[in-house]
Amino acid sequence: MSRLGVLTAGGMNVYVLNFANYLAKEGHQVDIFTPKHDENDEKILTTNSNVRIIHISHTLTHDSHGALEFGNHVASYILKNKKFYDIVHAHYYLSGLSSITLAAKTNIPWVITYHTLSSTKKRYGGIDEAGRFNTEKEVVANCDGIIASTELEKHELIHSYGASKEKISIVHPGVNHALFRPYNRAYARTRLDLPHDKKIILFVGRIDPIKGIHFLIQAVSRLVSQDATFKDNFRLLLIGGDISRKSFWQHPEVIKIKTIITQKDLECCIKFIGSKPHGILPYYYNCADVVVLPSVYESFGLVVLEAMACGSAVIASRVGGLKYLIEDRVNGLLFSSGNVIELCRGLNTLFTDTKLRNKLGKNAYRESFKYCWDVQAKKLAKAYETYT
Repeated sequence: MSRLGVLTAGGMNVYVLNFANYLAKEGHQVDIFTPKHDENDEKILTTNSNVRIIHISHTLTHDSHGALEFGNHVASYILKNKKFYDIVHAHYYLSGLSSITLAAKTNIPWVITYHTLSSTKKRYGGIDEAGRFNTEKEVVANCDGIIASTELEKHELIHSYGASKEKISIVHPGVNHALFRPYNRAYARTRLDLPHDKKIILFVGRIDPIKGIHFLIQAVSRLVSQDATFKDNFRLLLIGGDISRKSFWQHPEVIKIKTIITQKDLECCIKFIGSKPHGILPYYYNCADVVVLPSVYESFGLVVLEAMACGSAVIASRVGGLKYLIEDRVNGLLFSSGNVIELCRGLNTLFTDTKLRNKLGKNAYRESFKYCWDVQAKKLAKAYETYT
């Protein structure tokens, strides 16, 4: 599996690995099939006694043809090795396409978690993927069940894709409280070698148009225009992407964001710092004065949940699953997606109202315990039973 925050690797990888590990704690055996990303990947990697990552060592394209080919390879592996599985859980629509082929050859029941849907990307982000939408509908028609993250996603699947409500189970993603937990801010900043005398704004996620990073930069620019001294007193850290690769800096969204930063004369205080190991992320959440997720759409928002578990003050756009996690002015702030003035106002409020910022962080921490991975894993195992 790809390193988190690089290319398309993000919340879905966190979701898969954590559910696998917590299902394993409940005594279930889990095999994760994935294409081989690197020649150095081990064929079979055992992460604990009940979880294996099995790399299919064939060159596969990231499209419908590659998905069908991957399904054939996985089916061949299962049949050749006489493996028995009670259920297959596909993640993302292309893996759903793989599972149609897989099920036809093995008769194993299967469920799908989409993570993102093309219908919502089109509605909220203006991204039109007609071919993908048709494939998603095909997957809906052929799967035995669907694991959705929120009621909103369930509604979308029923009304835009014609899914039967009986097919859909809602299981929220979770958070690992042993990893994501509060630390002293000064300690976190010292550990990361970050300045103690600056306001730190944090974004974590893929560098993708749907994440709305340009709105955040425009909001910060407004703060600077309102108070010239602010420019010398803040840092905006953008976590995500492999900044060591030339291809990262050639990505259209990175070029777009860099151009805005240059136009606003903010190179001094807005930095791409690349993806970070998952074990280091809690220190970044804890060092931040505010964590911002300005997405135009999020199916759930694992980054927000991780930040909440660290007791961070969060500002998020009022879209998708984010509005299920955040109650405005109770455990975070919400703003209308794309509303730069509203986002700017929210940032200024949290920078100037320490009492409110601390209250939101403490309430967020308490709220996060509704989403422990072990609780959600039990719910997922229960949902599987309805499809087998």
